[in-house]
Amino acid sequence: MLAPDKDQHVLLRNAEHTLQLAVSGADILHPVCLRTEAIWPATLSKHRLRALECLNALTLAQHLPARLFPPEKRCSRLTFVLRALDGSLAGASHRELAEALIGQRRVHADWRDPRDHLRDRIRRAVSRGRALMNGGYRDFLT
Repeated sequence: MLAPDKDQHVLLRNAEHTLQLAVSGADILHPVCLRTEAIWPATLSKHRLRALECLNALTLAQHLPARLFPPEKRCSRLTFVLRALDGSLAGASHRELAEALIGQRRVHADWRDPRDHLRDRIRRAVSRGRALMNGGYRDFLT
């Protein structure tokens, strides 16, 4: 039997979304009464309230509604960065990357612009991708 002072984690998942609960003071293999603190630090309030809303929706409707899982704000930028990294690792030139990621018409029109904004965008994306690959991804975990 698990000691009641050990933390346990429960993953509640549907096809697209996951809710993780950290449970302490009870053995989750037996019936438990879930309780939570009522006062949180301001930095945690939004996340804790969303978790409670997810748990409530799961209990009442038997699913985790998509509205409670907004898309990551950095998602499109990170997708661009990872696609640029993937192409770079496959040996594509910066121009080939730009054509694949931004489109041939735009690259044809703007690639030789003296301000180099398209070239710089691709260079930054590849550089950021390499930084993520070389350990920068850990920043997402903290």
